[in-house]
Amino acid sequence: MRIKGTVVITLKSGEKALILLTESKADQFKLYQHLATDAYQFKNELSEEEPEIKYISSGFKTDENEIIWDDNYIAVPNWYDKN
Repeated sequence: MRIKGTVVITLKSGEKALILLTESKADQFKLYQHLATDAYQFKNELSEEEPEIKYISSGFKTDENEIIWDDNYIAVPNWYDKN
């Protein structure tokens, strides 16, 4: 699976979420599963480099350029909780 882009959205709570965009709905599902169960190093690096990002998820862009994503967001650890 390939990441084709990213989108940062602001949730109703004011927190920011990073959406990683894939090529298809099937790839989006696979990526979400990987982010939810693994990707520890990625989440740690994200928390250090972009501390304003509190959540991540995966999505894809339809043929009509509509972005669809999983709104069951995955929390990114706070960089200061790791020290």
